[in-house]
Amino acid sequence: MLAAVDINGQPVVLAGPDAKQMALSLKKIPHFCPQCGRPVVIKAGDVNIPHFAHETYSSCDSFSEHESPRHLAAKIDLFNWIIRTHDAIMEARLPDGTQRPDILSGTIAVEYQCSTISASLFRERTKKYMMRGLNPFWIYGGPSIERKGRYVKLTPFQRLFMRYHAQLGFYFVAYCPDLKLFTIYGRIVPVTISLCQAIRLDVKIEDMTFPPSAVFLTEFMFPLAPFLDEKRKWIDRSLYYSNARNHPFFRTVYESGRNPYLLSEEIGLPVRSGMAIRNHAAEWQFYIVHDRKNGSVQEAANIIRRRIQKGHLKETIMPLAPMMTPEQAAEDYVVLLNEIGIKRGMDSQSRGGKIRREEEFCLAHENRIIDRLIF
Repeated sequence: MLAAVDINGQPVVLAGPDAKQMALSLKKIPHFCPQCGRPVVIKAGDVNIPHFAHETYSSCDSFSEHESPRHLAAKIDLFNWIIRTHDAIMEARLPDGTQRPDILSGTIAVEYQCSTISASLFRERTKKYMMRGLNPFWIYGGPSIERKGRYVKLTPFQRLFMRYHAQLGFYFVAYCPDLKLFTIYGRIVPVTISLCQAIRLDVKIEDMTFPPSAVFLTEFMFPLAPFLDEKRKWIDRSLYYSNARNHPFFRTVYESGRNPYLLSEEIGLPVRSGMAIRNHAAEWQFYIVHDRKNGSVQEAANIIRRRIQKGHLKETIMPLAPMMTPEQAAEDYVVLLNEIGIKRGMDSQSRGGKIRREEEFCLAHENRIIDRLIF
């Protein structure tokens, strides 16, 4: 940790260009953890960043996670970045002692997270901040985002950092202390269960505002044809690596006398809040088309929730975008179907016919589908 209190209760922060010199000069003075009150020692070697550490065998709930050198370096960078324009407190102590953000600036609680934590813990911390009237600003600091050709591969942990904004769509912020660089991934649209299209913007820390703001000046491009190609590849992989009889989606398709390769074009389309469901769009949209009776928004939302409860679908946990729910995805899909004027399309009779119909579908409806992805 980078903040402690001295014997007089005065805060001491080891940050800035003189941190090591300060640490060495204070080594013989008693310091204490501002959270638990136990003694801490100053560590300021030639390798590690100067910091405070609890004495051996001491425990403190607020610092249960070991902070790596990368984490400490990022906290220092972020603290110095924020105090250029705003007041901030390093490792601020909150009233009940159960939480301690890396940095607190006004009502913004900054959390830099390098190591993987559970979705339940991430959600719990976020909820506690919000209950205190604080805005949790989580910054991703883990391994680089993996690229797969033109797409990025996002893990369930990385998806926890996603927020939603009308102009940016789904987005999240990462920071690399080695490069002194923010990376913003915006306009994220799921293409398969794990692959997403995203626009990447790198911003040097000295050029980033606080609170962060970014505008993607490039035109939003999301051609529908490659998306449909990836859907076919996903079906190929799924049928090759899994037992179709035990897969809820494929079992339901075959039991209804249909072929997953020949399903009508309105099944498996990108929609604005589709990220909220951790399944391919073809799966959950097929359930809506297959199960519906009257085609209402509420019916579609109920269908999705029932399928989640049965274990046929999985909900994506996104604590920072609580308005984006599976029910919202169902609503977006029904509204889209109504806009493009398709109530219940007909399946194709052959693979060749399917490709021709998809080409015609893209020409007729691509612009309207893409316009609804980003407002």
